[in-house]
Amino acid sequence: MEQIAVTHVSKDFPDASGKPFRALRDISFVWTKGENISLMGESGSGKSTIARLLIGLERPTQGKILIDGEDTGKWTYNQWRRHRTKIQAVFQDATGSLNRQFSVARNLEEALRNLTKLASQERKARILELMDLTATSRKLLDTPARNLSGGEQRRVALLRALAVRPDYLILDELTSGLDLISQKAIREVLEAYHREYRCSYLLITHDMKFAYSLSQRIYELEHGQIIRIGQSNIDINSKERT
Repeated sequence: MEQIAVTHVSKDFPDASGKPFRALRDISFVWTKGENISLMGESGSGKSTIARLLIGLERPTQGKILIDGEDTGKWTYNQWRRHRTKIQAVFQDATGSLNRQFSVARNLEEALRNLTKLASQERKARILELMDLTATSRKLLDTPARNLSGGEQRRVALLRALAVRPDYLILDELTSGLDLISQKAIREVLEAYHREYRCSYLLITHDMKFAYSLSQRIYELEHGQIIRIGQSNIDINSKERT
């Protein structure tokens, strides 16, 4: 079965004195392909640590993370690189994923150049298809990344991740600090892409309304532990939603 299984994962970091501090404690959940889930909790609850573990930026102190049955704790850098088309992440500070000197089109194409085997014309065609699918104006493609607003930067960072067509996408505080119009635009991008490609989202957010608008399950964290699991009856595939 295609899924990501987090099994009894704990993560320690050294504190100021060098002693281990347990940031995550015995975390377990399953994220199935086609399913959207959310992680909620106060700052410091462990949400972003889970994101970093899922994409290989950190390794668990205890427990396992399995992607389609493979233990990622044993993966080398090259193995992780080969799986970058399977799992992607977009973090709150979108500037880190964009080259400010490049145009939006160049930023999107570089992601495809590095992570896929598409030829030049295929890359360009995929970018145009993505812009149309997500109702993003093609005029944005010629804009230098340095001239983008905060909302536009996050939207382009999201498009950059979606361009490689991942099975799983982690979105860390993607709408935090954005105005309602920008939040709605990002939600519409996510909904359109999910309907077309069944990409699975993991939302890390403080915004309960946003979490319940896109997720089937919501995990609430506190002090590195899951304390509550909520269910949602939303159908993200429905085009009747507003």
